[in-house]
Amino acid sequence: MNNLKTIYKEKSLIVELDSINKLNNITLADFVKLKGQDIEQFLVNQHIEKKHVLVIGGGMSAERDVSYMSSNGIVRSIIELDYHVTFVDMGIDIATVLTKLKPDVVYNALHGTYGEDGCLPGLLNIMHIPYTGAGVLASSIAFNKKKSCEIFKANGIKVPESKIIKKTDHCAVDPMERPYVIKPLSQGSSVGVEIIFAEDKFSFAEYDFPYGDEILVEKYIKGREMQIAVLNGRAIGVLEIKLLKGKRFYDYETKYTEGFAEHLLPAPVPNEIYENIKRLAEKACVIFDCKGMVRVEIIYAPQENEFYMLEINTHPGMTTLSICPEISTLENISYKDLVKEILEEAKFE
Repeated sequence: MNNLKTIYKEKSLIVELDSINKLNNITLADFVKLKGQDIEQFLVNQHIEKKHVLVIGGGMSAERDVSYMSSNGIVRSIIELDYHVTFVDMGIDIATVLTKLKPDVVYNALHGTYGEDGCLPGLLNIMHIPYTGAGVLASSIAFNKKKSCEIFKANGIKVPESKIIKKTDHCAVDPMERPYVIKPLSQGSSVGVEIIFAEDKFSFAEYDFPYGDEILVEKYIKGREMQIAVLNGRAIGVLEIKLLKGKRFYDYETKYTEGFAEHLLPAPVPNEIYENIKRLAEKACVIFDCKGMVRVEIIYAPQENEFYMLEINTHPGMTTLSICPEISTLENISYKDLVKEILEEAKFE
Protein backbone atom coordinates (compact mmCIF):
# COMPACT_ATOMS: atom_id res chain seq x y z
CA MET A 1 0.00 0.00 0.00
CA ASN A 2 2.90 2.39 0.57
CA ASN A 3 3.30 2.91 -3.18
CA LEU A 4 0.09 4.97 -3.20
CA LYS A 5 1.32 8.51 -2.72
CA THR A 6 0.26 12.06 -3.45
CA ILE A 7 2.19 13.34 -6.47
CA TYR A 8 3.04 16.81 -7.82
CA LYS A 9 1.99 17.65 -11.38
CA GLU A 10 2.84 21.04 -12.89
CA LYS A 11 0.78 20.62 -16.05
CA SER A 12 -2.81 19.52 -16.49
CA LEU A 13 -3.53 17.30 -19.49
CA ILE A 14 -6.63 18.15 -21.52
CA VAL A 15 -8.71 16.28 -24.11
CA GLU A 16 -11.89 17.35 -25.87
CA LEU A 17 -14.61 14.73 -26.19
CA ASP A 18 -17.48 15.79 -28.44
CA SER A 19 -18.25 12.24 -29.57
CA ILE A 20 -18.39 8.85 -27.83
CA ASN A 21 -16.65 7.42 -30.90
CA LYS A 22 -13.37 8.87 -29.68
CA LEU A 23 -13.46 6.41 -26.78
CA ASN A 24 -14.31 3.31 -28.82
CA ASN A 25 -12.09 0.39 -27.72
CA ILE A 26 -9.92 2.60 -25.51
CA THR A 27 -10.00 3.66 -21.87
CA LEU A 28 -10.08 7.32 -20.93
CA ALA A 29 -6.66 6.97 -19.28
CA ASP A 30 -5.10 5.63 -22.49
CA PHE A 31 -6.86 8.27 -24.59
CA VAL A 32 -5.40 11.03 -22.41
CA LYS A 33 -1.92 9.49 -22.73
CA LEU A 34 -2.26 9.52 -26.51
CA LYS A 35 -4.07 12.80 -27.08
CA GLY A 36 -3.65 14.86 -23.92
CA GLN A 37 -2.30 18.39 -24.30
CA ASP A 38 -1.35 21.06 -21.78
CA ILE A 39 -3.20 24.37 -21.79
CA GLU A 40 -0.51 26.07 -23.89
CA GLN A 41 -0.91 23.49 -26.68
CA PHE A 42 -4.66 23.03 -26.38
CA LEU A 43 -6.75 24.82 -29.00
CA VAL A 44 -9.76 26.17 -27.14
CA ASN A 45 -13.03 25.53 -28.99
CA GLN A 46 -14.72 28.91 -29.45
CA HIS A 47 -17.83 27.49 -31.10
CA ILE A 48 -19.31 25.15 -28.52
CA GLU A 49 -23.09 25.07 -29.00
CA LYS A 50 -23.93 22.50 -26.36
CA LYS A 51 -23.60 23.03 -22.61
CA HIS A 52 -19.90 22.65 -21.82
CA VAL A 53 -19.10 20.24 -18.99
CA LEU A 54 -15.55 20.03 -17.71
CA VAL A 55 -14.83 16.72 -15.99
CA ILE A 56 -11.85 17.01 -13.69
CA GLY A 57 -10.22 13.70 -12.71
CA GLY A 58 -6.90 11.94 -12.31
CA GLY A 59 -5.15 14.63 -10.34
CA MET A 60 -2.37 14.48 -7.79
CA SER A 61 -3.66 12.20 -5.05
CA ALA A 62 -2.88 8.62 -4.09
CA GLU A 63 -6.25 7.79 -5.65
CA ARG A 64 -5.64 9.12 -9.17
CA ASP A 65 -6.05 5.65 -10.72
CA VAL A 66 -9.42 5.25 -9.01
CA SER A 67 -10.42 8.70 -10.19
CA TYR A 68 -9.65 7.65 -13.76
CA MET A 69 -11.83 4.57 -13.35
CA SER A 70 -14.70 6.75 -12.12
CA SER A 71 -14.10 9.38 -14.83
CA ASN A 72 -14.20 6.73 -17.56
CA GLY A 73 -17.89 6.06 -16.95
CA ILE A 74 -18.78 9.65 -16.07
CA VAL A 75 -17.35 11.07 -19.29
CA ARG A 76 -19.10 8.50 -21.47
CA SER A 77 -22.43 9.16 -19.72
CA ILE A 78 -22.17 12.94 -20.07
CA ILE A 79 -21.44 12.61 -23.80
CA GLU A 80 -24.49 10.34 -24.15
CA LEU A 81 -26.53 13.00 -22.32
CA ASP A 82 -25.65 15.32 -25.23
CA TYR A 83 -23.27 17.68 -23.47
CA HIS A 84 -19.95 18.85 -24.84
CA VAL A 85 -17.25 17.34 -22.63
CA THR A 86 -13.69 18.32 -21.91
CA PHE A 87 -11.66 16.12 -19.58
CA VAL A 88 -8.82 17.50 -17.50
CA ASP A 89 -6.25 15.42 -15.63
CA MET A 90 -5.60 18.08 -13.02
CA GLY A 91 -2.23 19.65 -12.29
CA ILE A 92 -1.32 22.74 -10.27
CA ASP A 93 -2.18 25.00 -13.23
CA ILE A 94 -5.88 24.22 -12.85
CA ALA A 95 -6.87 27.87 -12.27
CA THR A 96 -5.30 28.85 -15.61
CA VAL A 97 -7.03 25.91 -17.31
CA LEU A 98 -10.43 26.92 -15.93
CA THR A 99 -9.91 30.55 -16.95
CA LYS A 100 -9.13 29.63 -20.55
CA LEU A 101 -11.69 26.84 -21.01
CA LYS A 102 -14.61 28.73 -19.40
CA PRO A 103 -16.83 25.69 -18.69
CA ASP A 104 -20.52 26.04 -17.86
CA VAL A 105 -20.18 23.45 -15.11
CA VAL A 106 -17.50 21.24 -13.57
CA TYR A 107 -18.02 17.58 -12.70
CA ASN A 108 -15.59 16.94 -9.84
CA ALA A 109 -14.47 13.34 -10.44
CA LEU A 110 -11.35 13.61 -8.29
CA HIS A 111 -10.82 11.31 -5.33
CA GLY A 112 -8.57 12.11 -2.41
CA THR A 113 -6.25 15.07 -1.99
CA TYR A 114 -7.09 18.40 -3.70
CA GLY A 115 -10.52 17.30 -4.92
CA GLU A 116 -12.22 15.47 -2.09
CA ASP A 117 -10.68 17.65 0.64
CA GLY A 118 -12.31 20.91 -0.43
CA CYS A 119 -9.42 22.47 -2.38
CA LEU A 120 -11.00 22.33 -5.84
CA PRO A 121 -14.47 23.35 -4.57
CA GLY A 122 -12.86 26.41 -2.94
CA LEU A 123 -11.28 27.48 -6.22
CA LEU A 124 -14.54 26.95 -8.10
CA ASN A 125 -16.41 29.03 -5.51
CA ILE A 126 -13.99 31.91 -6.09
CA MET A 127 -14.45 31.61 -9.86
CA HIS A 128 -18.26 31.24 -9.62
CA ILE A 129 -18.27 28.01 -11.59
CA PRO A 130 -21.02 25.50 -10.64
CA TYR A 131 -19.67 22.09 -9.63
CA THR A 132 -20.91 18.70 -8.52
CA GLY A 133 -20.54 17.23 -5.06
CA ALA A 134 -19.95 18.69 -1.64
CA GLY A 135 -18.64 22.18 -0.97
CA VAL A 136 -15.58 23.32 0.94
CA LEU A 137 -16.72 22.77 4.53
CA ALA A 138 -18.40 19.38 4.04
CA SER A 139 -15.52 18.10 1.92
CA SER A 140 -12.71 19.23 4.19
CA ILE A 141 -14.27 18.06 7.45
CA ALA A 142 -15.47 14.70 6.12
CA PHE A 143 -12.02 14.04 4.64
CA ASN A 144 -10.32 14.59 8.00
CA LYS A 145 -11.02 11.61 10.24
CA LYS A 146 -10.03 13.47 13.42
CA LYS A 147 -12.45 16.35 12.85
CA SER A 148 -15.28 14.22 11.51
CA CYS A 149 -15.02 11.93 14.55
CA GLU A 150 -15.25 14.96 16.86
CA ILE A 151 -18.36 16.23 15.05
CA PHE A 152 -20.06 12.82 15.11
CA LYS A 153 -19.56 12.57 18.87
CA ALA A 154 -20.71 16.15 19.46
CA ASN A 155 -23.98 15.31 17.68
CA GLY A 156 -24.66 12.09 19.58
CA ILE A 157 -23.58 9.73 16.82
CA LYS A 158 -21.70 6.73 18.19
CA VAL A 159 -18.18 6.12 16.85
CA PRO A 160 -15.53 3.54 17.83
CA GLU A 161 -13.28 4.49 20.72
CA SER A 162 -10.21 6.19 19.27
CA LYS A 163 -7.12 8.25 19.94
CA ILE A 164 -4.76 10.40 17.90
CA ILE A 165 -1.13 9.30 17.81
CA LYS A 166 1.56 11.69 16.60
CA LYS A 167 4.89 10.68 15.16
CA THR A 168 6.55 12.90 17.76
CA ASP A 169 4.94 10.81 20.52
CA HIS A 170 7.49 8.07 19.71
CA CYS A 171 4.91 5.50 20.74
CA ALA A 172 6.71 2.16 21.16
CA VAL A 173 3.84 -0.03 22.39
CA ASP A 174 0.31 -0.74 21.23
CA PRO A 175 -1.69 2.47 21.84
CA MET A 176 -4.73 0.42 22.83
CA GLU A 177 -5.69 -3.19 23.37
CA ARG A 178 -5.76 -5.27 20.19
CA PRO A 179 -7.55 -5.55 17.84
CA TYR A 180 -7.35 -1.96 16.66
CA VAL A 181 -7.38 -0.07 13.37
CA ILE A 182 -4.77 2.38 12.08
CA LYS A 183 -6.10 5.11 9.78
CA PRO A 184 -4.31 8.05 8.15
CA LEU A 185 -6.15 11.26 9.01
CA SER A 186 -6.73 12.34 5.41
CA GLN A 187 -6.85 9.57 2.81
CA GLY A 188 -9.68 7.80 1.02
CA SER A 189 -10.23 4.38 -0.61
CA SER A 190 -8.83 2.75 2.56
CA VAL A 191 -5.35 3.92 1.58
CA GLY A 192 -3.03 3.30 4.52
CA VAL A 193 -5.63 1.54 6.68
CA GLU A 194 -4.36 -1.43 8.72
CA ILE A 195 -6.08 -3.73 11.22
CA ILE A 196 -3.86 -5.14 13.95
CA PHE A 197 -5.10 -8.38 15.54
CA ALA A 198 -3.72 -10.10 18.63
CA GLU A 199 -1.83 -12.74 16.63
CA ASP A 200 -0.20 -10.28 14.22
CA LYS A 201 3.56 -9.81 14.24
CA PHE A 202 3.37 -6.06 14.32
CA SER A 203 5.47 -3.59 16.29
CA PHE A 204 4.05 -0.12 16.66
CA ALA A 205 7.57 1.12 17.37
CA GLU A 206 8.42 0.34 13.72
CA TYR A 207 5.38 2.10 12.21
CA ASP A 208 6.76 4.74 9.82
CA PHE A 209 3.74 7.10 9.43
CA PRO A 210 3.70 6.91 5.60
CA TYR A 211 0.73 9.29 5.18
CA GLY A 212 1.42 12.13 7.59
CA ASP A 213 2.67 12.81 11.09
CA GLU A 214 -0.62 11.95 12.79
CA ILE A 215 -2.85 8.89 12.64
CA LEU A 216 -6.16 7.83 14.11
CA VAL A 217 -6.07 4.59 16.08
CA GLU A 218 -9.50 3.21 16.81
CA LYS A 219 -10.98 0.14 18.45
CA TYR A 220 -11.87 -2.60 15.97
CA ILE A 221 -15.62 -3.18 16.03
CA LYS A 222 -16.72 -6.69 15.10
CA GLY A 223 -19.93 -6.31 13.17
CA ARG A 224 -21.58 -6.05 9.78
CA GLU A 225 -20.36 -3.34 7.41
CA MET A 226 -23.17 -1.27 5.95
CA GLN A 227 -22.77 1.12 3.03
CA ILE A 228 -25.47 3.72 2.46
CA ALA A 229 -25.95 5.83 -0.66
CA VAL A 230 -27.41 9.26 0.06
CA LEU A 231 -28.46 11.26 -3.00
CA ASN A 232 -29.14 14.96 -2.41
CA GLY A 233 -29.98 14.34 1.24
CA ARG A 234 -32.09 11.19 0.80
CA ALA A 235 -30.84 7.70 1.66
CA ILE A 236 -31.77 5.54 -1.31
CA GLY A 237 -30.55 2.19 -0.04
CA VAL A 238 -28.27 0.12 2.16
CA LEU A 239 -25.76 -2.48 0.97
CA GLU A 240 -23.87 -4.94 3.15
CA ILE A 241 -20.27 -5.92 2.39
CA LYS A 242 -19.44 -9.61 2.85
CA LEU A 243 -15.70 -10.18 2.59
CA LEU A 244 -14.28 -13.15 0.65
CA LYS A 245 -10.91 -14.86 0.20
CA GLY A 246 -9.76 -14.21 3.76
CA LYS A 247 -9.99 -10.42 3.49
CA ARG A 248 -9.93 -8.71 6.86
CA PHE A 249 -11.64 -5.50 5.83
CA TYR A 250 -12.87 -3.56 2.81
CA ASP A 251 -9.42 -2.45 1.67
CA TYR A 252 -8.19 -0.83 -1.56
CA GLU A 253 -7.75 -4.13 -3.38
CA THR A 254 -11.16 -5.39 -2.31
CA LYS A 255 -12.88 -2.19 -3.45
CA TYR A 256 -11.43 -2.16 -6.96
CA THR A 257 -10.86 -5.85 -7.79
CA GLU A 258 -13.59 -8.34 -8.60
CA GLY A 259 -13.98 -11.42 -6.44
CA PHE A 260 -12.83 -10.16 -3.04
CA ALA A 261 -16.23 -9.12 -1.68
CA GLU A 262 -19.88 -9.99 -2.09
CA HIS A 263 -22.37 -7.11 -2.14
CA LEU A 264 -25.66 -7.96 -0.41
CA LEU A 265 -28.30 -5.61 -1.80
CA PRO A 266 -30.48 -4.66 -0.13
CA ALA A 267 -28.72 -5.41 3.14
CA PRO A 268 -30.39 -8.49 4.71
CA VAL A 269 -31.44 -6.97 8.03
CA PRO A 270 -34.89 -6.48 9.59
CA ASN A 271 -36.83 -3.56 8.14
CA GLU A 272 -36.63 -1.53 11.35
CA ILE A 273 -32.83 -1.87 11.41
CA TYR A 274 -32.66 -1.02 7.69
CA GLU A 275 -34.67 2.17 8.16
CA ASN A 276 -32.68 3.17 11.26
CA ILE A 277 -29.45 2.87 9.27
CA LYS A 278 -30.89 5.08 6.51
CA ARG A 279 -32.03 7.73 9.00
CA LEU A 280 -28.63 7.77 10.70
CA ALA A 281 -26.91 8.26 7.34
CA GLU A 282 -29.26 11.11 6.46
CA LYS A 283 -28.67 12.75 9.85
CA ALA A 284 -24.91 12.65 9.29
CA CYS A 285 -25.26 14.23 5.85
CA VAL A 286 -27.42 17.04 7.26
CA ILE A 287 -24.85 17.74 9.98
CA PHE A 288 -22.05 17.96 7.41
CA ASP A 289 -24.20 19.89 4.90
CA CYS A 290 -23.51 17.43 2.08
CA LYS A 291 -24.97 17.56 -1.41
CA GLY A 292 -24.85 15.36 -4.47
CA MET A 293 -24.02 11.69 -4.08
CA VAL A 294 -22.57 10.65 -0.72
CA ARG A 295 -21.59 7.24 0.66
CA VAL A 296 -21.89 6.67 4.41
CA GLU A 297 -20.15 3.77 6.15
CA ILE A 298 -21.64 2.30 9.32
CA ILE A 299 -20.84 -0.82 11.35
CA TYR A 300 -23.92 -2.59 12.70
CA ALA A 301 -23.04 -4.65 15.77
CA PRO A 302 -26.02 -7.02 16.29
CA GLN A 303 -24.82 -8.40 19.65
CA GLU A 304 -24.82 -4.88 21.11
CA ASN A 305 -27.67 -3.67 18.90
CA GLU A 306 -25.51 -0.60 18.19
CA PHE A 307 -24.57 1.41 15.12
CA TYR A 308 -21.05 2.81 14.83
CA MET A 309 -20.36 5.56 12.31
CA LEU A 310 -17.12 5.06 10.40
CA GLU A 311 -17.10 7.88 7.87
CA ILE A 312 -18.83 10.01 5.26
CA ASN A 313 -17.39 9.88 1.76
CA THR A 314 -18.42 13.08 -0.03
CA HIS A 315 -16.92 12.02 -3.38
CA PRO A 316 -17.65 8.29 -3.65
CA GLY A 317 -16.41 6.09 -6.46
CA MET A 318 -18.29 5.83 -9.74
CA THR A 319 -16.44 2.81 -11.12
CA THR A 320 -18.05 -0.37 -12.43
CA LEU A 321 -17.50 -1.92 -8.98
CA SER A 322 -18.56 1.12 -6.96
CA ILE A 323 -21.26 0.93 -4.34
CA CYS A 324 -23.36 4.03 -4.98
CA PRO A 325 -24.23 3.21 -8.62
CA GLU A 326 -25.09 -0.31 -7.49
CA ILE A 327 -27.36 0.88 -4.68
CA SER A 328 -29.06 3.29 -7.09
CA THR A 329 -30.44 0.33 -9.03
CA LEU A 330 -32.80 -0.28 -6.08
CA GLU A 331 -34.72 2.76 -7.32
CA ASN A 332 -34.23 1.89 -11.00
CA ILE A 333 -31.71 4.70 -11.43
CA SER A 334 -29.26 3.77 -14.17
CA TYR A 335 -25.62 4.83 -14.09
CA LYS A 336 -26.28 7.47 -16.77
CA ASP A 337 -29.35 8.80 -14.95
CA LEU A 338 -27.35 8.98 -11.73
CA VAL A 339 -24.68 11.05 -13.46
CA LYS A 340 -27.44 13.27 -14.88
CA GLU A 341 -29.04 13.87 -11.47
CA ILE A 342 -25.67 14.65 -9.87
CA LEU A 343 -24.83 17.05 -12.72
CA GLU A 344 -28.19 18.82 -12.55
CA GLU A 345 -27.61 19.69 -8.87
CA ALA A 346 -24.26 21.36 -9.56
CA LYS A 347 -23.77 24.79 -7.97
CA PHE A 348 -21.12 26.95 -6.35
CA GLU A 349 -21.31 28.31 -2.82
